[in-house]
Amino acid sequence: MRTQAAQALRRLRSALPGLAAAALLAGCALALSGGRTIYGNPTGAVPLELPEELGPWRGERVWFCTSNQCARSWLESDLLRRRREDAEDAGEDPAALAPAEPAALPCPACGAALAPISLGELTLLPDSTPIFRRIYRRPGHPDIMATVVFSGIERRSIHRPQVCLVGQGNLILDEYTRDTRTSLTDPSLTMPLRVLEITHPDKDPATGRVLSQSPGIYAYWLFNPEHETVHHLARFARMMYDNCFRAYRPRWGYASISIARDPARPDEWQDALDEFIPRFRPLIDGVRARLDAERAIPLRLEGFSAGANVYEGTNAPVSGR
Repeated sequence: MRTQAAQALRRLRSALPGLAAAALLAGCALALSGGRTIYGNPTGAVPLELPEELGPWRGERVWFCTSNQCARSWLESDLLRRRREDAEDAGEDPAALAPAEPAALPCPACGAALAPISLGELTLLPDSTPIFRRIYRRPGHPDIMATVVFSGIERRSIHRPQVCLVGQGNLILDEYTRDTRTSLTDPSLTMPLRVLEITHPDKDPATGRVLSQSPGIYAYWLFNPEHETVHHLARFARMMYDNCFRAYRPRWGYASISIARDPARPDEWQDALDEFIPRFRPLIDGVRARLDAERAIPLRLEGFSAGANVYEGTNAPVSGR
């Protein structure tokens, strides 16, 4: 009997840490499911617009095919040009065409519908995730796709790109942190960017078969009104602290830069980043300052917070299923 009692006591002692952790999680879930007030305006409009011109770069919207076999992207100007060419081929006067929103046009490659958000974003991101995006072009330079995604109350709106990039068929060749210039006149002023060297699959729209791989660069950083980082664990730690001890739930932003990499000029992207970021970074500084001014706006939550993950702005496309 004494031996059995001793064994039972040892089992109980070994299980205590797990039981304590489970009790703590249950207590936190119960506390978070009750009514409470948070601050930071995480459902309000995001005060950001990506301009049509950024220094010598001209930006335009990009549209995505919603077919998972095609999944191609198209510049808005290319879609409208193709529409005019199709009218000419049909013997119509292109000047007489009514204005068209690209969302109403079919994908030129496969005929599927187009959307301002990629199929992967539509599938993976929570509803009401605001996304800002433009492709910036400059003669003699590689195109740059600039994207800014914002979280709301749902933290899943921002996730590690290593997961979604691989899920979309990309292969990550290398990953590191690079100090990138933030000033065109003072090379000593820099900021860290997380850089992923990748290859992107080029697919046959008819079969979905991968025909070739195109090399590219994907660089990003994370920010909220008070902090910036290239590490997702640092963002999680800051979110946990702000939420638990400050009742502060501001939006986090995730800014990414995508650049095609020319095998004949493999280092050209570095100069492109050093010239583009000094012009793009002030946009992020501005939105951070405007979000910081909203820190005292209260939001009353009843029940679990994920149910309040909405976007009250109209200036950005949002994800949704």
